Amino acid sequence: MKLVLPIKSIFTPSSMSMVAVTASFIAWEFPTFGVILKGFTRKEALDMTSAVMLVSWYSMIFACFFVGQKLGGSFVCRKDRSDDPFLSLDSNAVYYGFTLISTLGIVSTLWAIFSKLSFQQALIFISLGQTNMLKESLYEEYHIGLVSLRYVVIYPASIALHHIIRQKRYSAVNLFNVFMLGVSTFLSMRLILVATLMVTGFLVTYGRTRIQISIAKAALFCSLIFLILSALNISRNAGYYERNQLSFGLAGASEIITYVGSPFQTAVGAAKVADKLNGSGGGDEYRDWVDIAPALNTNSAFTLLMQQMGVWSWPYLALVCLVMGFLFGAMSSLGKTIFLLPCGAIIYGAAELWRLDLFQTGTFVVWSVIGIGLPGALLLMRRMMHFVNKATGP
Repeated sequence: MKLVLPIKSIFTPSSMSMVAVTASFIAWEFPTFGVILKGFTRKEALDMTSAVMLVSWYSMIFACFFVGQKLGGSFVCRKDRSDDPFLSLDSNAVYYGFTLISTLGIVSTLWAIFSKLSFQQALIFISLGQTNMLKESLYEEYHIGLVSLRYVVIYPASIALHHIIRQKRYSAVNLFNVFMLGVSTFLSMRLILVATLMVTGFLVTYGRTRIQISIAKAALFCSLIFLILSALNISRNAGYYERNQLSFGLAGASEIITYVGSPFQTAVGAAKVADKLNGSGGGDEYRDWVDIAPALNTNSAFTLLMQQMGVWSWPYLALVCLVMGFLFGAMSSLGKTIFLLPCGAIIYGAAELWRLDLFQTGTFVVWSVIGIGLPGALLLMRRMMHFVNKATGP
């Protein structure tokens, strides 16, 4: 049995932002069955004030993304579509460039971790289910540098998965990038894995209006992702789940439901006291009014932006969504080029807007600068060399 999905309308910033917030609402409403942890004890009541404010907030996000996408798409004419093989998604030059940069970032990350921890200490943390200690050691005296390049792995890993899925190409470089994705995810953030899967989904479905998905294969894929995420959760928080007497499956389910649903809990509670949070700062003031677990720290972009900017968060986010929608529309209209990768990053940033404003983070800055800058720089160098050769030729 197969399911037909209108995929072209799903993998856009406007649609994905709404899919994410809908998933957050569903997770927030999901029953605990007396055994699942959700990141809060007392569920906030969705009253008229919070409902109107949140509907207005997310409607603004959708509308600005949508308008930006349309403007960006109309800005690029059909004749502007790139047929240059150098900019093709299958361009080896850019692919190897991304691979080199991400490898440099991951090796630098390993060096930074093991310069503070011995190999034996790292093994002990892993065996005790405290893998987070490896990441925390990375942030001791942290500064922006080569380690930030580890985020770039989503690009070569997405290309590698695209080659494997669509072209059945199991080359050494493709397998190497998938391995680097696993290393980065284990050492750093699960965000990297989810972002890569989203970018890969965009690449695989680009140019198709609808796809047929085997329900059996989809169930198998979801089960595999659940097992991977659950294993990562246990490797980081084994003690917490043992103290709460949660099995492997319940721990995995609790972590996913908490991760997805708790930001909606925070947004509902914060919307009721928006006047008190208006420009109060970027701290944890919202916790005085909202029941949320102390360990959770990415609790609703709405709440955190209201604290940072107050009412100015509305025009700020409207402009950000408009610009990001425009960039997505323009770059995706160029055809199946390497610029689809930063488009995928924009989609992921839009999907995270229920939880945090990824667009103002260093992670997204790295994705944008490298994703647009590397192919742009290589193309400029190529054209300069062509010009020099032409000028010095016979």
